[in-house]
Amino acid sequence: MLTTVQQELIQAIEQLDLEKVKALLADGLDPNFLEPEKGPPISIICDVLFQWWQPIYDAYEEGTPIAESEKQNSLTVYLDILDTLIAANANLHLWDSEEFFGPLWDAASAACVPAVQRLLDHKVNPNTLDDEGLTVLSSISQLMYECDFDEIDWDETWPEEQQTLQLLREHGAKMTKELV
Repeated sequence: MLTTVQQELIQAIEQLDLEKVKALLADGLDPNFLEPEKGPPISIICDVLFQWWQPIYDAYEEGTPIAESEKQNSLTVYLDILDTLIAANANLHLWDSEEFFGPLWDAASAACVPAVQRLLDHKVNPNTLDDEGLTVLSSISQLMYECDFDEIDWDETWPEEQQTLQLLREHGAKMTKELV
């Protein structure tokens, strides 16, 4: 069972309340705990990144892409919370307790290149397997394109998705079949 302060941190992350996150962590709260349904705080912020990605994806689908500056402005608070958790020594290698996805998978599924880069810079393993036995690269490729990385038609991808997958690859991510 979570303490009141732990619950407050989860709520602050979900509400993108950077100041509250900073205050709770400055008071000594250890960010390395598991919310039974959502996983550790680091996974929660990476999972919440999908709120940033969904309008961008929808705009691409509608043929009205969002300006790069607007994308970056809306991303700032997510990255600030991620950086705050990293600075508080959050364990970046924890995976969700039930869903079998970690922060790298969550950030990659939201096509968030800066978040993926931060996690890779902190040596998060891009070849951890999910609950279906797939690497992050294979799992995200399947999620986005219903095929493995080596079968993707790059002409059919959005820039953030392509950059995310290629960033993973550049940092040693392998397709599941390459691990055999």
